[in-house]
Amino acid sequence: MVDDSRTIRNLLNKVLSKADGITVCAMAEKPSDVEALIIEHQPDVLTLDIHMPEMTGVELLKIIGPKHNIPTIMVTSISMEEGPLVLEALEHGAFDYIQKPEVSQLPVVAPILIEKIKEASLSKKSLATLNKIGTRPVSKMNLDSLVVMGSSTGGTNALKDILTKLPKEIPPMLIVQHIPPVFSKAFADRMNSLCPFLVKEAVDGELVEKNKILVAPGGKQMKVVNESGVFKVKITDDAPVNRFKPSVDYLFKSVVPFTKSRHVVSVILTGMGKDGAAEMLNLKNAGSYTIGQDEDSCIVYGMPKEAARIGAVMFAEHKDDIASKMAELSWQKNENIEAS
Repeated sequence: MVDDSRTIRNLLNKVLSKADGITVCAMAEKPSDVEALIIEHQPDVLTLDIHMPEMTGVELLKIIGPKHNIPTIMVTSISMEEGPLVLEALEHGAFDYIQKPEVSQLPVVAPILIEKIKEASLSKKSLATLNKIGTRPVSKMNLDSLVVMGSSTGGTNALKDILTKLPKEIPPMLIVQHIPPVFSKAFADRMNSLCPFLVKEAVDGELVEKNKILVAPGGKQMKVVNESGVFKVKITDDAPVNRFKPSVDYLFKSVVPFTKSRHVVSVILTGMGKDGAAEMLNLKNAGSYTIGQDEDSCIVYGMPKEAARIGAVMFAEHKDDIASKMAELSWQKNENIEAS
Protein backbone atom coordinates (compact mmCIF):
# COMPACT_ATOMS: atom_id res chain seq x y z
CA MET A 1 0.00 0.00 0.00
CA VAL A 2 1.63 3.25 -1.17
CA ASP A 3 0.17 6.58 -0.04
CA ASP A 4 1.71 9.67 1.49
CA SER A 5 -1.44 10.28 3.58
CA ARG A 6 -1.41 8.51 6.95
CA THR A 7 -5.19 8.93 7.10
CA ILE A 8 -5.73 7.10 3.80
CA ARG A 9 -3.25 4.37 4.72
CA ASN A 10 -5.08 3.81 8.00
CA LEU A 11 -8.49 3.77 6.31
CA LEU A 12 -7.39 1.28 3.65
CA ASN A 13 -5.63 -0.85 6.23
CA LYS A 14 -8.77 -0.87 8.38
CA VAL A 15 -10.87 -2.08 5.46
CA LEU A 16 -8.45 -4.65 4.10
CA SER A 17 -7.39 -6.13 7.45
CA LYS A 18 -10.99 -7.24 8.04
CA ALA A 19 -11.34 -8.89 4.62
CA ASP A 20 -11.02 -12.66 4.30
CA GLY A 21 -8.07 -13.71 2.18
CA ILE A 22 -6.30 -10.33 2.21
CA THR A 23 -3.20 -9.47 4.23
CA VAL A 24 -1.59 -6.03 4.20
CA CYS A 25 2.09 -6.98 4.10
CA ALA A 26 3.62 -3.48 3.92
CA MET A 27 2.80 0.23 3.72
CA ALA A 28 4.94 2.98 2.22
CA GLU A 29 4.73 6.76 2.53
CA LYS A 30 7.36 7.61 -0.09
CA PRO A 31 7.85 6.21 -3.62
CA SER A 32 11.58 5.76 -2.94
CA ASP A 33 10.76 3.12 -0.30
CA VAL A 34 8.57 1.00 -2.57
CA GLU A 35 10.99 -1.15 -4.55
CA ALA A 36 12.81 -2.42 -1.47
CA LEU A 37 9.47 -3.37 0.11
CA ILE A 38 8.41 -5.18 -3.07
CA ILE A 39 11.62 -7.22 -3.04
CA GLU A 40 11.23 -8.01 0.66
CA HIS A 41 7.53 -8.87 0.77
CA GLN A 42 6.72 -10.05 -2.80
CA PRO A 43 3.15 -8.66 -2.75
CA ASP A 44 0.39 -10.00 -5.00
CA VAL A 45 -1.26 -6.57 -5.42
CA LEU A 46 -0.17 -2.94 -5.04
CA THR A 47 -2.37 0.06 -4.24
CA LEU A 48 -0.81 3.30 -5.43
CA ASP A 49 -1.71 6.91 -4.75
CA ILE A 50 -1.62 9.38 -7.65
CA HIS A 51 -0.12 12.47 -6.00
CA MET A 52 2.87 11.89 -3.72
CA PRO A 53 6.15 13.58 -2.86
CA GLU A 54 9.19 12.72 -5.03
CA MET A 55 7.10 11.57 -8.02
CA THR A 56 3.52 10.78 -9.08
CA GLY A 57 2.09 7.30 -8.79
CA VAL A 58 2.06 7.11 -12.58
CA GLU A 59 5.80 7.84 -12.74
CA LEU A 60 6.44 5.19 -10.09
CA LEU A 61 4.30 2.68 -12.00
CA LYS A 62 6.38 3.26 -15.13
CA ILE A 63 9.49 2.34 -13.13
CA ILE A 64 8.30 -0.68 -11.15
CA GLY A 65 5.72 -2.06 -13.60
CA PRO A 66 8.11 -3.49 -16.20
CA LYS A 67 10.41 -4.90 -13.50
CA HIS A 68 7.91 -6.57 -11.18
CA ASN A 69 4.59 -6.93 -13.07
CA ILE A 70 2.45 -6.60 -9.94
CA PRO A 71 -1.26 -5.91 -10.53
CA THR A 72 -1.68 -2.30 -9.39
CA ILE A 73 -4.79 -0.42 -8.30
CA MET A 74 -4.55 3.36 -8.45
CA VAL A 75 -6.12 5.32 -5.58
CA THR A 76 -7.56 8.59 -6.86
CA SER A 77 -9.62 11.55 -5.70
CA ILE A 78 -11.73 11.33 -8.91
CA SER A 79 -10.99 14.91 -9.96
CA MET A 80 -10.71 16.59 -13.36
CA GLU A 81 -7.00 17.02 -12.64
CA GLU A 82 -6.43 13.31 -11.97
CA GLY A 83 -8.56 11.94 -14.83
CA PRO A 84 -5.79 12.06 -17.47
CA LEU A 85 -3.26 10.68 -14.96
CA VAL A 86 -5.45 7.68 -14.16
CA LEU A 87 -5.94 6.98 -17.87
CA GLU A 88 -2.17 7.23 -18.35
CA ALA A 89 -1.67 4.75 -15.50
CA LEU A 90 -4.12 2.33 -17.12
CA GLU A 91 -2.29 2.68 -20.43
CA HIS A 92 0.93 1.74 -18.61
CA GLY A 93 -0.48 -1.41 -17.07
CA ALA A 94 -2.47 -0.45 -13.96
CA PHE A 95 -5.16 -3.06 -13.30
CA ASP A 96 -7.85 -0.62 -12.16
CA TYR A 97 -8.52 2.33 -9.88
CA ILE A 98 -10.64 3.16 -6.84
CA GLN A 99 -11.89 6.39 -5.36
CA LYS A 100 -9.92 7.63 -2.35
CA PRO A 101 -12.26 6.73 0.54
CA GLU A 102 -13.66 8.90 3.27
CA VAL A 103 -14.96 7.46 6.55
CA SER A 104 -18.58 8.17 5.57
CA GLN A 105 -18.13 6.28 2.28
CA LEU A 106 -16.55 3.11 3.69
CA PRO A 107 -19.76 1.00 3.64
CA VAL A 108 -20.02 1.62 -0.12
CA VAL A 109 -16.34 1.74 -1.07
CA ALA A 110 -15.06 -1.17 1.03
CA PRO A 111 -16.80 -4.05 -0.84
CA ILE A 112 -15.74 -2.59 -4.20
CA LEU A 113 -12.13 -2.21 -3.08
CA ILE A 114 -12.01 -5.76 -1.70
CA GLU A 115 -13.54 -7.19 -4.88
CA LYS A 116 -11.05 -5.34 -7.08
CA ILE A 117 -8.05 -6.42 -5.00
CA LYS A 118 -9.13 -10.07 -5.13
CA GLU A 119 -9.67 -9.87 -8.88
CA ALA A 120 -6.30 -8.16 -9.31
CA SER A 121 -4.56 -10.90 -7.32
CA LEU A 122 -5.81 -13.46 -9.86
CA SER A 123 -4.55 -11.48 -12.85
CA LYS A 124 -1.15 -12.52 -14.14
CA LYS A 125 -1.50 -10.73 -17.47
CA SER A 126 0.66 -7.84 -18.61
CA LEU A 127 -0.01 -5.38 -21.42
CA ALA A 128 2.49 -7.24 -23.59
CA THR A 129 0.75 -10.60 -23.19
CA LEU A 130 -2.64 -9.07 -24.10
CA ASN A 131 -1.49 -7.83 -27.50
CA LYS A 132 -1.62 -9.96 -30.62
CA ILE A 133 0.98 -10.19 -33.36
CA GLY A 134 -0.56 -10.10 -36.85
CA THR A 135 -4.10 -8.74 -36.63
CA ARG A 136 -6.70 -8.84 -39.39
CA PRO A 137 -7.03 -5.70 -41.55
CA VAL A 138 -10.11 -3.52 -41.00
CA SER A 139 -12.28 -2.92 -44.06
CA LYS A 140 -14.77 -0.16 -44.75
CA MET A 141 -17.83 -0.12 -42.51
CA ASN A 142 -21.51 0.10 -43.31
CA LEU A 143 -22.35 3.65 -42.21
CA ASP A 144 -26.06 2.78 -41.89
CA SER A 145 -25.42 0.27 -39.12
CA LEU A 146 -25.23 0.97 -35.37
CA VAL A 147 -22.55 -0.33 -32.99
CA VAL A 148 -23.10 -0.50 -29.22
CA MET A 149 -20.30 -1.49 -26.84
CA GLY A 150 -19.93 -2.15 -23.13
CA SER A 151 -16.88 -2.63 -20.91
CA SER A 152 -15.55 -2.39 -17.36
CA THR A 153 -12.18 -3.30 -15.80
CA GLY A 154 -9.53 -3.12 -18.51
CA GLY A 155 -12.02 -1.54 -20.88
CA THR A 156 -10.34 1.82 -21.44
CA ASN A 157 -7.29 0.11 -22.96
CA ALA A 158 -9.34 -2.44 -24.91
CA LEU A 159 -11.50 0.34 -26.33
CA LYS A 160 -8.41 2.36 -27.28
CA ASP A 161 -6.97 -0.63 -29.12
CA ILE A 162 -10.25 -1.18 -30.97
CA LEU A 163 -11.16 2.41 -31.83
CA THR A 164 -7.70 3.31 -33.13
CA LYS A 165 -7.93 0.46 -35.65
CA LEU A 166 -11.19 1.69 -37.18
CA PRO A 167 -11.34 3.45 -40.58
CA LYS A 168 -11.89 7.20 -40.90
CA GLU A 169 -15.57 6.76 -41.68
CA ILE A 170 -17.62 4.80 -39.16
CA PRO A 171 -21.26 4.16 -38.34
CA PRO A 172 -22.66 5.73 -35.17
CA MET A 173 -21.28 4.06 -32.04
CA LEU A 174 -22.36 4.20 -28.42
CA ILE A 175 -20.13 3.14 -25.54
CA VAL A 176 -20.81 2.38 -21.88
CA GLN A 177 -17.60 2.09 -19.89
CA HIS A 178 -18.02 1.65 -16.14
CA ILE A 179 -16.41 4.92 -15.12
CA PRO A 180 -17.07 7.70 -12.60
CA PRO A 181 -18.12 11.27 -13.41
CA VAL A 182 -15.26 13.44 -14.70
CA PHE A 183 -13.26 10.42 -15.90
CA SER A 184 -15.76 9.69 -18.67
CA LYS A 185 -15.03 13.06 -20.26
CA ALA A 186 -11.28 12.59 -19.80
CA PHE A 187 -11.55 9.19 -21.50
CA ALA A 188 -13.66 10.53 -24.39
CA ASP A 189 -11.26 13.44 -24.88
CA ARG A 190 -8.29 11.04 -24.90
CA MET A 191 -9.94 8.84 -27.55
CA ASN A 192 -10.86 11.90 -29.59
CA SER A 193 -7.20 12.92 -29.68
CA LEU A 194 -6.25 9.50 -31.08
CA CYS A 195 -9.05 8.87 -33.59
CA PRO A 196 -9.85 10.50 -36.98
CA PHE A 197 -13.58 10.69 -36.12
CA LEU A 198 -15.37 12.50 -33.28
CA VAL A 199 -15.39 10.85 -29.84
CA LYS A 200 -17.14 12.76 -27.07
CA GLU A 201 -19.02 12.41 -23.82
CA ALA A 202 -22.72 12.23 -24.64
CA VAL A 203 -25.16 14.99 -23.71
CA ASP A 204 -28.92 14.59 -23.46
CA GLY A 205 -30.71 14.81 -26.80
CA GLU A 206 -27.57 14.40 -28.90
CA LEU A 207 -27.97 12.89 -32.37
CA VAL A 208 -26.80 9.34 -33.00
CA GLU A 209 -24.99 9.82 -36.30
CA LYS A 210 -22.16 8.50 -38.45
CA ASN A 211 -18.53 9.39 -37.80
CA LYS A 212 -19.31 10.00 -34.12
CA ILE A 213 -18.84 7.93 -30.98
CA LEU A 214 -20.76 8.87 -27.85
CA VAL A 215 -19.46 7.78 -24.45
CA ALA A 216 -21.98 7.53 -21.60
CA PRO A 217 -21.28 10.11 -18.88
CA GLY A 218 -20.15 8.66 -15.56
CA GLY A 219 -22.81 8.58 -12.87
CA LYS A 220 -25.65 8.72 -15.43
CA GLN A 221 -27.56 6.25 -17.58
CA MET A 222 -27.65 6.43 -21.40
CA LYS A 223 -30.28 5.01 -23.73
CA VAL A 224 -31.33 5.38 -27.36
CA VAL A 225 -34.68 6.92 -28.31
CA ASN A 226 -36.39 7.41 -31.66
CA GLU A 227 -38.04 10.82 -32.01
CA SER A 228 -40.00 11.04 -35.27
CA GLY A 229 -37.51 8.81 -37.05
CA VAL A 230 -34.46 10.55 -35.61
CA PHE A 231 -32.21 8.53 -33.29
CA LYS A 232 -30.95 10.39 -30.22
CA VAL A 233 -29.46 9.54 -26.84
CA LYS A 234 -31.30 10.26 -23.65
CA ILE A 235 -29.19 10.81 -20.54
CA THR A 236 -31.06 10.02 -17.32
CA ASP A 237 -30.51 9.85 -13.58
CA ASP A 238 -32.24 6.46 -13.39
CA ALA A 239 -31.14 4.00 -10.72
CA PRO A 240 -28.06 1.78 -11.13
CA VAL A 241 -28.55 -1.49 -13.02
CA ASN A 242 -26.40 -4.44 -11.89
CA ARG A 243 -24.86 -1.92 -9.43
CA PHE A 244 -23.63 0.24 -12.33
CA LYS A 245 -24.40 3.74 -13.51
CA PRO A 246 -23.83 3.88 -16.44
CA SER A 247 -24.93 0.31 -17.13
CA VAL A 248 -24.34 -1.73 -20.28
CA ASP A 249 -27.63 -3.59 -19.86
CA TYR A 250 -29.48 -0.25 -19.62
CA LEU A 251 -28.08 0.87 -22.99
CA PHE A 252 -28.43 -2.51 -24.71
CA LYS A 253 -32.06 -2.87 -23.55
CA SER A 254 -32.96 0.47 -25.16
CA VAL A 255 -31.55 -0.68 -28.51
CA VAL A 256 -33.53 -3.97 -28.72
CA PRO A 257 -36.70 -2.39 -30.24
CA PHE A 258 -34.67 -0.79 -33.03
CA THR A 259 -33.14 -3.99 -34.40
CA LYS A 260 -36.14 -4.32 -36.74
CA SER A 261 -35.21 -1.10 -38.53
CA ARG A 262 -31.47 -0.74 -37.90
CA HIS A 263 -28.57 -3.09 -38.48
CA VAL A 264 -27.03 -3.49 -35.00
CA VAL A 265 -23.66 -4.91 -33.90
CA SER A 266 -23.20 -5.26 -30.13
CA VAL A 267 -19.88 -5.84 -28.38
CA ILE A 268 -19.07 -6.81 -24.79
CA LEU A 269 -15.55 -6.36 -23.49
CA THR A 270 -13.39 -7.11 -20.46
CA GLY A 271 -14.81 -6.47 -16.99
CA MET A 272 -15.96 -7.90 -13.68
CA GLY A 273 -19.49 -9.13 -13.15
CA LYS A 274 -22.22 -9.73 -15.71
CA ASP A 275 -23.50 -6.30 -16.78
CA GLY A 276 -24.56 -6.37 -20.43
CA ALA A 277 -24.89 -10.14 -20.79
CA ALA A 278 -28.67 -10.46 -20.35
CA GLU A 279 -29.59 -7.67 -22.76
CA MET A 280 -26.95 -8.79 -25.26
CA LEU A 281 -28.86 -12.08 -25.42
CA ASN A 282 -32.06 -10.12 -26.07
CA LEU A 283 -30.24 -8.13 -28.79
CA LYS A 284 -29.02 -11.36 -30.38
CA ASN A 285 -32.51 -12.88 -30.28
CA ALA A 286 -33.88 -9.70 -31.88
CA GLY A 287 -31.39 -9.88 -34.76
CA SER A 288 -28.24 -8.10 -33.63
CA TYR A 289 -24.84 -9.59 -34.37
CA THR A 290 -22.90 -10.02 -31.13
CA ILE A 291 -19.17 -10.08 -30.32
CA GLY A 292 -17.54 -11.02 -27.02
CA GLN A 293 -13.91 -10.36 -26.17
CA ASP A 294 -12.06 -13.66 -25.75
CA GLU A 295 -10.52 -14.80 -22.46
CA ASP A 296 -6.92 -14.52 -23.62
CA SER A 297 -7.14 -10.78 -24.28
CA CYS A 298 -9.29 -9.81 -21.26
CA ILE A 299 -7.88 -8.25 -18.11
CA VAL A 300 -10.92 -9.73 -16.34
CA TYR A 301 -12.94 -12.38 -18.17
CA GLY A 302 -16.22 -11.68 -16.39
CA MET A 303 -18.82 -9.87 -18.50
CA PRO A 304 -17.90 -11.65 -21.76
CA LYS A 305 -17.75 -14.98 -19.92
CA GLU A 306 -21.28 -14.57 -18.61
CA ALA A 307 -22.50 -13.45 -22.04
CA ALA A 308 -20.90 -16.53 -23.62
CA ARG A 309 -22.28 -18.80 -20.88
CA ILE A 310 -25.90 -17.79 -21.58
CA GLY A 311 -25.47 -18.02 -25.35
CA ALA A 312 -25.39 -14.29 -26.11
CA VAL A 313 -22.02 -14.27 -27.91
CA MET A 314 -22.00 -15.21 -31.59
CA PHE A 315 -18.30 -14.44 -32.17
CA ALA A 316 -15.55 -14.60 -29.53
CA GLU A 317 -12.66 -12.45 -30.72
CA HIS A 318 -9.26 -11.28 -29.50
CA LYS A 319 -9.47 -7.55 -28.73
CA ASP A 320 -7.06 -6.79 -31.57
CA ASP A 321 -9.41 -8.46 -34.07
CA ILE A 322 -12.66 -6.95 -32.81
CA ALA A 323 -12.44 -3.86 -35.04
CA SER A 324 -12.11 -6.10 -38.10
CA LYS A 325 -15.05 -8.29 -37.00
CA MET A 326 -17.19 -5.20 -36.33
CA ALA A 327 -16.52 -3.95 -39.87
CA GLU A 328 -17.30 -7.36 -41.35
CA LEU A 329 -20.56 -7.75 -39.41
CA SER A 330 -21.68 -4.21 -40.21
CA TRP A 331 -22.34 -5.48 -43.77
CA GLN A 332 -23.74 -8.90 -42.82
CA LYS A 333 -27.27 -9.37 -44.08
CA ASN A 334 -29.84 -9.32 -41.29
CA GLU A 335 -33.05 -11.16 -42.15
CA ASN A 336 -34.88 -9.52 -39.23
CA ILE A 337 -34.66 -5.97 -40.60
CA GLU A 338 -37.97 -4.88 -42.07
CA ALA A 339 -37.95 -3.27 -45.53
CA SER A 340 -38.67 0.45 -45.39
